Amino acid sequence: MAQHAEINSLIAECDRLVYLDPSLSLQYAEEAYALLAGCDTPLLVRVTLAYSRSLVAFGRLEESLACLLKALTQAEVENQRSVQEGLLQELALSYYSMGQYEEAAEYWADCINSTEFSAATKLNGHIGIGMIYFAYGQIDQALAQHKMAISLLNNQMPAISHARAWINLAASYFKLKQWHESQHALVMAYPFAQGANHQEFVAEIYLYMAQIALETNNLDAARHKLAQAKRCCKVWAWGEIQQQLLHGRIFLATSRLDDAIYYFKQALKNANEMGASKHILKAYHLLSMAYQRAGDKENAENAYGCYQAACVRGDISSQTECLQKINKLLTFKKDCLEMLHCA
Repeated sequence: MAQHAEINSLIAECDRLVYLDPSLSLQYAEEAYALLAGCDTPLLVRVTLAYSRSLVAFGRLEESLACLLKALTQAEVENQRSVQEGLLQELALSYYSMGQYEEAAEYWADCINSTEFSAATKLNGHIGIGMIYFAYGQIDQALAQHKMAISLLNNQMPAISHARAWINLAASYFKLKQWHESQHALVMAYPFAQGANHQEFVAEIYLYMAQIALETNNLDAARHKLAQAKRCCKVWAWGEIQQQLLHGRIFLATSRLDDAIYYFKQALKNANEMGASKHILKAYHLLSMAYQRAGDKENAENAYGCYQAACVRGDISSQTECLQKINKLLTFKKDCLEMLHCA
């Protein structure tokens, strides 16, 4: 079918250019998406995933979410279970990125609980639930979920699954200040991220390595790893915010306060534009610290007030309710867990 051939050609170009020319890659994805009327659901999902990921790279989360929900509705109407897995994972990530953790938890719990989904999808579910625990500061629970994900890995899973599992395990160890264990997990993740040509994951690995270096007072290594992260992706809106925050922290550590404030402000601007609530909180908190060290009491208090207001807007007070919901969502039995371990 000529229409299908054209769509496949456009998506192939989208995939080829995703790191070489992100803007052109997005353009091809948009053209493919516009041709989808009347196509079968598997092709719809393939194009939707490519298009939504391109949108996310440019920080267009709401648009990404809308096209994912539309595709999921069609897949559910046609009972196309085999193509729902990728959509559920991307939807959960989108909601998580916007700080809507309850919605994210529902989709990731679906990934875990469905008996029809692959072990790789269940692995992603455990990683995601761990990310929510992580976001709420429940690091021991996050670590348990991320260890569960590692236990599910096997040689039949794609490299991207291995990379994602090890990176998130590294994040939990990092939060617990177990620098050696975190570094080891990052080293394990690196060849898988490279093998999958997933440059965002490669950049994330470098960012965590830079943060470990910063926490262990190795500023030269922190700067070097940050520079390596920046070279990985021409466009990566989410990662750019993380890089700006880290750059600011390095300047904060060396008492270059004006430079630190500049980068924290840039991160805050980008986080607000993207609707990335987690990074909005972090940027305000770091800004408050930088102003305080600079002796600017008024701006320090203002930034901290904005941080507190962002906490309220982000529904941080509903933490207990969300965590209780997660426990209810994860209703699988012990024998299901044992089956997963053998997958």
